[in-house]
Amino acid sequence: MPTVNEKDYYEILGVARNATADEIKKAYRRLARKYHPDLNPGNKEAEERFKRIQEAYDVLSDPEKRARYDQFGDAWQQAPFGGGPGDSGGYSSPFGDFQSESFRFSEGINLEDIFRMFRGGDAGFGFGFRSPTATAEDIEFALDMTLEEAYRGATKQARFVVEDVCPECGGSGHKRTSQGRFDLSATVCPRCRGTGHIASPRNVQVNIPPGAWDGLRLRLQGMGPADAKGRRADLYITLRQLPHPRFERDGQDLYFDLEVPFTVAALGGEATVEMLDGQRRQIVIPPGVQSGQKLRLAGKGMPPLNGRKAGDAYARVLITVPRNLSEREKSLLLELARLRGDAVRSK
Repeated sequence: MPTVNEKDYYEILGVARNATADEIKKAYRRLARKYHPDLNPGNKEAEERFKRIQEAYDVLSDPEKRARYDQFGDAWQQAPFGGGPGDSGGYSSPFGDFQSESFRFSEGINLEDIFRMFRGGDAGFGFGFRSPTATAEDIEFALDMTLEEAYRGATKQARFVVEDVCPECGGSGHKRTSQGRFDLSATVCPRCRGTGHIASPRNVQVNIPPGAWDGLRLRLQGMGPADAKGRRADLYITLRQLPHPRFERDGQDLYFDLEVPFTVAALGGEATVEMLDGQRRQIVIPPGVQSGQKLRLAGKGMPPLNGRKAGDAYARVLITVPRNLSEREKSLLLELARLRGDAVRSK
């Protein structure tokens, strides 16, 4: 068996570096089913493997994180946001490589016009720079949650990096050092290096309500970027539900597979299953149930939220047939087959 590089997220999930988002999701689900702690109680090795699988999926399922990982490898979290070394995070300075220099202009030239020209504000002089703004805008980030967290509700700590408007230059990217009748002088802002923005880490507490769903947007008022006066915009969190090894979700309904022995399927019986709330529920299996048939547990799906009613849970019946039979079991089944007129092999 080939050795898996435990630091290579692609190798951890067993996918190619050009794998699609769907291929990555399928690989995660397959491995999650195999190594989930609920399915491997007491197995520390499986638990650690599952943590690495989750970590790999968290990065590769997020386009921005994946792009940074592809570019910087193991150092992707320490790399500068918005690009490679030397990149100013998407804001290009109009002063090129001379960010430490002063600039002087002769009489009759308006300094603000010069900077507007550099920012692409005048027709014919657009250099492709992103225009800095003195106002802070709302931003949005994605946050992963497990199905258990969506069911019970959870409080999670999350770390984000937002771009505040630079308080030093007010978002212009430059500082005016003097302005006389015959002399204008300015320098690139030393605080933001001409970008007009500065990176600001945010450690926020996110409260996930019970019944939350994939794509639900949560508003954290006043937790977004700050403008030049310190007034903060809002931060929006979009929840992303991770695949679960046992349960599938459709709206507020839950679906799971239930293996039923062929004798119980024929005669009827009961089965015990553990639900997302940790409670064990009894399911009545009617006589003659068929493989693929769904057995409903009313009100045992996801809890209600924001006008959505509580969902139901559905057990999908999978009838199992034994591979090895004792002579006594074979004799009884042959007798049953003769009574029913079924054509079977007698040996």
